[in-house]
Amino acid sequence: MSANIERNNELYPAVAAGNKAACEAMILNNLGLVVVKADALIRQMPTVAYLRDDLVSAGNIGLVEAVKQIGVRRVRMESVNLWLGRSIHREMRKLLPHERTIHVPRQSSDLARHNGCPIQPLAVCNVIPETLEANSDLRLVELRDVMDACCNTDTERECLRLREEGHTFPEISKTLNLPKSTIHDTFERVKSRVLAYWNEP
Repeated sequence: MSANIERNNELYPAVAAGNKAACEAMILNNLGLVVVKADALIRQMPTVAYLRDDLVSAGNIGLVEAVKQIGVRRVRMESVNLWLGRSIHREMRKLLPHERTIHVPRQSSDLARHNGCPIQPLAVCNVIPETLEANSDLRLVELRDVMDACCNTDTERECLRLREEGHTFPEISKTLNLPKSTIHDTFERVKSRVLAYWNEP
């Protein structure tokens, strides 16, 4: 996923400027994200598994529209990956039925009616999730991707990697041969970018 984010960041300036080739490249770069989002949605709502292909198609539409809107909406580079994910999910949600009638096989329906107990069609009400971030491993994946996207330098990425491996600030300071205050400031900068990223409308 981090490779996708890096590629998105590389393409961002040209996409924001309206370059068609860059827009197409960003769309192709994120087709896998659409599939991941569709599968995550099905994990949260197993009853809509039959709509998987339609969800992927809707997600692709959301992706294309999101890429087109990057320059128009002036989406910041540090927010572009979250913007794409939200747009894909938003388009998928439009496809989902809030209520679905359960199909009763004709033979069962006829038999029940013959026995004097006709089956009344039942409906399932779907609770459509607002986001795909809660109650799944995808939340951790997206958070890790956001953190990676918010790192502007190799030093910041290395600090993040070492921290994830369980190293303390003094250990990171010693490993990177940097003052502890610099390590602390580095994490604060990344933290502030992550918070801004999540709060992006």
